[in-house]
Amino acid sequence: MSDAAPLPSTIDGLPDRDDLVPASERAFYVDEFAAETIVAAIGSPGAATLEAVRRAADSLAESRGRLLLVVDRGVAHGADVRASLPAEPVVLDAPAGELSAGWLAELWLAITDRREVVVSTEPGEEAAAGARLAVAVRARKLVLTDERGGWGRPPRSFADIETHAEAFRTQLADRQDGAIVAALQTALDGGVVNVNLCRPEDIDRELFTFDGAGTLFTSGSYVALGRLRVDDLPAVERLVAQGTADGLLRPRTRTEVARLAVGGLGARVVGSGHLAGIVSLDADTYRDHGLGEVACLYTVSRFSGAGAGALLIDGLVEQAAAIGLASVFAVTVSDAAAAFFARKGFVEVAHEEIPQAKWAGYDPARLEQARAFVRTVEPAAEQASLGF
Repeated sequence: MSDAAPLPSTIDGLPDRDDLVPASERAFYVDEFAAETIVAAIGSPGAATLEAVRRAADSLAESRGRLLLVVDRGVAHGADVRASLPAEPVVLDAPAGELSAGWLAELWLAITDRREVVVSTEPGEEAAAGARLAVAVRARKLVLTDERGGWGRPPRSFADIETHAEAFRTQLADRQDGAIVAALQTALDGGVVNVNLCRPEDIDRELFTFDGAGTLFTSGSYVALGRLRVDDLPAVERLVAQGTADGLLRPRTRTEVARLAVGGLGARVVGSGHLAGIVSLDADTYRDHGLGEVACLYTVSRFSGAGAGALLIDGLVEQAAAIGLASVFAVTVSDAAAAFFARKGFVEVAHEEIPQAKWAGYDPARLEQARAFVRTVEPAAEQASLGF
């Protein structure tokens, strides 16, 4: 028995350290950013921003992540900025014009040896300088900050600039006299995998929570589908535990989780390979009915906007077709998941239309909330994309 939940919300957990980022979410991103360099343009930071930077820098340091701050030249050498970082940073002044190979070599050494680096630039040039530096050090992530936060009200959690090209340029055109749009384009065109836009004081929540506090921009696909590997099992266990804590997945033993993982699919973050979502097809329990079950569908909410849930379901249906199943079904207690299944071609049915084996021993309280959905599977043609 397994329920599905592609669009979980953030856990309302107890404070982590001295902030309100749930420990499980912070741990996910600490792992995601391990040994990576993040460039953040924060301008002339106030106390709230420096506190957010402190939290983010402390978390990055846990897994050897590196932070390059781009700040207003007037505050770069001040005690407040230095005090917000885990160790005394190297402070470099960005040259006007082209970044020379010699200066960049000094920067690369500073990032490698010290992990926290502050680069100063002229007021109003922070976004542009941040984009140039992110490209120059081949950073996977750039954080741009603006007092109005992410794109939209409320901010979109995720945006692909190829899909939203005209809209994002038009609606962000007045941000910092066009500097935000230009920096976004420069960074993504230059090979930076993703760019976050948020308020300066939200940088920690933007980086270390599932829902974020601003907008994550990419150019093209941010997640890719693939089979789960044995090396993924610890991450799969963490995601299942997260879904269970959310109340969206039923509790499972380690053996049950491992069994699901054996034939499961993962949606991976492009670049890091980190799991953003998982699903498994139970093709054995209901085979006599020509049915398979969508088992343990769960995606980190931030990646739902990147299409992680849709990728997983499409891959699962492809699996079902390859082994000759006529239909797949899903059970969920989440309204968001129910809406997702409807968008993906599932039709809601009565409990009686699902094999009774599904409901044997089912928790009565959960059964009252459970909704069942069925989707017909088209016969397989050529199942080549995942090697089925």
